[in-house]
Amino acid sequence: MRKKIVFFLLVLVLVTVAGTFPQEPALSPADILEKIDSNMVFKTARAEIDMVITLNNRIITKSLDSYSRGNEKSYIEFLDPPRDKGTKLLKIEDIIYIYYPSAERVMRISGHMLRQSMMGSDFSYEDMTVRAKKLKEEYISEIKGEETLEGRPCLLMVLTSKIEKQTYFTRKAWVDKERFIVLREELYARSGKLIKEMAVQAVQTYKDRYYPTRLTMKDKLRQNSSTEMIIKKIEFDIPIPDETFSERQLLKSGRGLSPQTDDTK
Repeated sequence: MRKKIVFFLLVLVLVTVAGTFPQEPALSPADILEKIDSNMVFKTARAEIDMVITLNNRIITKSLDSYSRGNEKSYIEFLDPPRDKGTKLLKIEDIIYIYYPSAERVMRISGHMLRQSMMGSDFSYEDMTVRAKKLKEEYISEIKGEETLEGRPCLLMVLTSKIEKQTYFTRKAWVDKERFIVLREELYARSGKLIKEMAVQAVQTYKDRYYPTRLTMKDKLRQNSSTEMIIKKIEFDIPIPDETFSERQLLKSGRGLSPQTDDTK
């Protein structure tokens, strides 16, 4: 009996002592979105990307170079396969200009057309050219629970848009609790219809940020379709010339940009 009493008192002391140490406050849903944004938002970025499109058991690989300045400006040039080589996209604010070398003409798209499939992939033009959005500014979030995904502890969150005409009005996200990267996401229209599913297969560290380098998008409005995006190389917050985001660059023949002469202002 005496041993039991001593053991009980020891446990009580340990619990009491542990309770005297200051505890870190739990992160709020808004804090979590801010941490996600710190990983995903950039001033500028340059990336070399492969897109592997699977459609009805047919596999097509497309290679491209991508240059971005926040969400306002983006330039994409397709390098492969040969039939797509030289196709270029230039985004300025809410308008995208597409140059087709075979026709030697530029097509302009905006509005709902930005939600269309980009070059036959499961990614839309909007998905590929608006990659540095601040979730905290556009969504209200709630924590719905915790789950383990591929061995990683995750917070299950639901994000609801503050913007009425948002393409993905509701987002159900599995957020890595340690790295604050969305590892899986379900994207819904305002009507509640599931539009797309996204899953991350690889994450790398770049200085002070984590960033997904391999992910798969599935457009649920298409049958037997998925697109894997593989980021072979990416650089953040580097100088990119103003000329990159110009019609002159869009119409310029041959691969490559002018020498870097501008800063990231």
